[in-house]
Amino acid sequence: MSVPGATPHVVRRAPWLKRNGRILLVYGVFLMLLLVYEQKAPRFTEREWRSISNSGMTLAIAGLGQNVVVLTGGIDLSTGSMIGLTNSIVATVGDEEHPDERLALGIALALLVGAAGGFVNGLLVAYGRLQPIIVTLATGYIMHGVALKVRSRPGGYVPFERADLLTDLYRNVIPRSAFLLAALVIIWFLYRRTRLSREIIATGSAAGAANLTGVNVARTKLIAFTISGLASAVAGVFLTAQTATGDPNSGTEYTLNSIAAVVLGGSSLAGGTGSFIGTIAGAYVLKTISS
Repeated sequence: MSVPGATPHVVRRAPWLKRNGRILLVYGVFLMLLLVYEQKAPRFTEREWRSISNSGMTLAIAGLGQNVVVLTGGIDLSTGSMIGLTNSIVATVGDEEHPDERLALGIALALLVGAAGGFVNGLLVAYGRLQPIIVTLATGYIMHGVALKVRSRPGGYVPFERADLLTDLYRNVIPRSAFLLAALVIIWFLYRRTRLSREIIATGSAAGAANLTGVNVARTKLIAFTISGLASAVAGVFLTAQTATGDPNSGTEYTLNSIAAVVLGGSSLAGGTGSFIGTIAGAYVLKTISS
């Protein structure tokens, strides 16, 4: 039965500028830093663009995985250790006699280890009902210990011509890492249209309510941590291409920096809100400041 004179309640979406103001602000800060960088650099050429693009790429990739976990209301403190471990694996497996085969094997092992490490984190958090901060801190120490076993000191073999495929300039103009960044953005936009994306956001917004609506919260958290581990492995592979060496301590800075990039990009550590587009800007702001 309708009530005379009653008007239906319409929920209006916030204006685009209000929803994305934080992201636009971070990109504005990044552009200002670029202007300062250009003024300070004696010669701002394509090589400087390559340096900027490469320096922020590892953190941006790590931030992608961290962002997915943060959206569920969790946190991953094993990110840096996983980057150091996978960086050590790729460089250690490398061999001068069979560079391509061993490099492919090293990358495959690194990605497998990354996904497996994230899966273990997810199992302990989602099904063991343990706190993410405790679980990932503990597994991070374990991963770092394994990295030290794999490579006790910096070294290893990485073919420069293969590393340049990811880190050099395309036609001496465009940083190749920019293509990788574009691919990640496309993947993110495609992911945001999936059911998994909605379940991750629902889990971070209100896990109890999400469970009542049919979302498998435990499985969603498991997938989120697995994605984070895999993203850390990809970041470790790119770092190997960038440095052309392996170092078990190479990922130390990326744990806290990935969290900082996520927060700078507009994500809430409480979960349910965030965007990888903002995380990219946060990552490049942090790396530009440090350089």
